[in-house]
Amino acid sequence: MSVLLIDIGNTRIKWQTRRQGQILAEGHVDKDKAPHYAWPDEVDEVAVSSVSTNEELHELFDARYGHRLRWIAHPVEGHAGFHHCYADPKRLGVDRWLAMLGARAMFTDHLLVVDAGTALTLDLLDESNQHHGGYIVPGQQMAQRALFGGTDRVRPFSDERHDTDLTPGKSTVACVSAGVMHQQVAFVKSVAGNHENYRLVITGGDGAQLAEWLDSGYYPNLIFDGMELLCAG
Repeated sequence: MSVLLIDIGNTRIKWQTRRQGQILAEGHVDKDKAPHYAWPDEVDEVAVSSVSTNEELHELFDARYGHRLRWIAHPVEGHAGFHHCYADPKRLGVDRWLAMLGARAMFTDHLLVVDAGTALTLDLLDESNQHHGGYIVPGQQMAQRALFGGTDRVRPFSDERHDTDLTPGKSTVACVSAGVMHQQVAFVKSVAGNHENYRLVITGGDGAQLAEWLDSGYYPNLIFDGMELLCAG
C-alpha cells in the first residue's frame, strides 16, 4: 500500500510518499502555493498532520483525495500503548506526539525527543511509552526575530551575515546567531544531563546543526515515521 504523508507547518508544507517504510518521493511547498501545487495522486491513502485548523487546506485535500484522506489534528488516545501525561491529550501538539511515535519505532529505551523547528520542543518518553512531559522554548529563528524586533540597538545590517558556529560574533547578526544557538545547545544539554538514562533523539528543520554540536544522531523524518505508523495501525 502506498501512502502520501503531508506535514503542514507554520509557513511550509512538507510531504513524502512511502510504501512499506520506503521513501518513494518527497518535496515541500509554501502554504500559499498549495492550491496550485502538483500533489501526488497515485496513492492508496493520504495522511495530513496539522497543528492549527488550516480549514482552507483541509477543504483542498478533502476535495482532492476524498475517502483516502485522514486528517490528524491531535493525538489519538490509546494508540500503540502511548500513555499521555496531559489531562486533556488533545491539547498536546500533534507534531510532538508524532515525533515521539516515530522515535519509538526506532528505539526501545527511554527517549528525550528534541524537535528543533519554529519552536524548540523537548519531550520525555520512557520505555513503557509513558510521556513524562516536556519543554517548549522559541526556536532559532523566532528567538532571533524577538531580539531584532524588541530592541532598538540590536538590529541586523544588510552587509552582515549569520555565522554557522558557536564562536563569539563579530557583528550584531553574528552575535545574535551565536548567542541563540549557545542558548539552545546549553538548554538541551541541561535537560539531557538531568535525564542521563534517556537517549537523545533530534529532529526538525534546525536539528541537524544542533545534533552535530551535541554529538547526537539526527533523524529528520520522525514526524513522517509516526504518521506512517498511525496509518498502519
